[in-house]
Amino acid sequence: MLNFNNPTSIMKKIIVVFFFYMIFEGVVRKWILPNLSTQIYFVKDILLILIYIIALKYNLIFTSYYSKILIFIVIIVSLLGFVGYRFDANGIVSYLLGLRSYWIFLPLLLIISHIFNKDDLIKFLKLNLYFVIPYFLLVYLQSILPESSFLNSGYDGNLMSPERPSAFFTYTTQNTYYFLFLFFSLFSFILDKKEILIKDMIYLTFLNLLLISIMILLKSRAVYFYVFVTVFYSAFFLIFSNFDYSLKLKKIFLISFTFIIFIISSNFLFEKAYKHSVVRMNTDQPKGYDFVLENKNKQMKFLPSASKEKETVQEFCAKYSTICRIINDLYILPAVRNSNLFGEGIGAGTKPVVVFNKIKKSFFLGEIDNKRIIMELGYSTGLVLVISKWILVIILNVFALFKFRDKNKLIYIPLLLFVSTQLMLGTVSYTVSFVSFIFWVSLGLLFTSFNKKNKNLLKL
Repeated sequence: MLNFNNPTSIMKKIIVVFFFYMIFEGVVRKWILPNLSTQIYFVKDILLILIYIIALKYNLIFTSYYSKILIFIVIIVSLLGFVGYRFDANGIVSYLLGLRSYWIFLPLLLIISHIFNKDDLIKFLKLNLYFVIPYFLLVYLQSILPESSFLNSGYDGNLMSPERPSAFFTYTTQNTYYFLFLFFSLFSFILDKKEILIKDMIYLTFLNLLLISIMILLKSRAVYFYVFVTVFYSAFFLIFSNFDYSLKLKKIFLISFTFIIFIISSNFLFEKAYKHSVVRMNTDQPKGYDFVLENKNKQMKFLPSASKEKETVQEFCAKYSTICRIINDLYILPAVRNSNLFGEGIGAGTKPVVVFNKIKKSFFLGEIDNKRIIMELGYSTGLVLVISKWILVIILNVFALFKFRDKNKLIYIPLLLFVSTQLMLGTVSYTVSFVSFIFWVSLGLLFTSFNKKNKNLLKL
């Protein structure tokens, strides 16, 4: 059995290595061993089991009070999640695959929140920012090369042309979350700096330019929303922080300069890619949205209007389908009505279970997390879980208003926003990939802000 003199330090290194393995996995599956893509997909399971065995041996999981509460909740949800399945071989395998989709990365949250401290977080963010330059070069090459090129393998051919870069990953959603994590890392790094020299201004602005350029080249509607919300969110907390006036001004300048960078990139550097994003921005057909179908003739009273006559839901969504898409993802009433008491079983609509049961199209609305969870776990457990996610977002953000304005806590603000958006809308339990992985890792990094013991732990 493994015997480490310093298990905490070793475990930190193992988790950092595994983080980059999750990125490298896509490279192997796309370009090195594409014929073994399915087999490679499950290698992470073996690696995670080894990590968890080491963590259990050295008591690095069940240490904090909230880890014990969380494990208790997971056990209850998991037991109730079996009710919807048949008690046969097919039902048991589907159940196990569903549990895998929901919880396989959860122990990472518990380990990270226990062993990482703020110094570890800073080093981890800096390490990730070193990869921005090669990441930009790859995305740029993918954006200018034809879809048939070697670098563009792994694309989803159903997307609009020209195709959206997927960088190191096998599909674009993973790449979207990786980009957002890097952007939030940059802003966390800016917010935490205790001194900003001219060379820092140049370096951080350069990284911001590369990331905004990547944002435009990705042609994803979601990233525009997340990026600019991050700018306003960070600036708000920074204004009320206890940094000295001159340093605060420098940080606000760096953050606000994002808008200037965006104007330069969208109008001069990558104008064609930006115009493509503008076209995609409201090209959805919202007629099929539950929110529109059930409320199409109602007026959008909660939104300001220049005219005396308020727009109906159908009229508004015809113009702003992207906004309505977000509203529709939060509109859970149809899922509540269409589900039964205990649902179809935990994970029944997730990708692994759907593939195992050879279902061509899942009725669980794909990656719309909240509706799928309700239909899987029923309007008893599922609805409680979804509402609990939303309540957690409110609690975390209210807590941040009072505790995270301290200059030593500002580093957590972008992470808080990243976690909050995923809890509200994100695919936190849909598929065992970088998408759900980065959520649990980010939540663990955020929870380190609550762990007072971390300041005494050995650093990475």
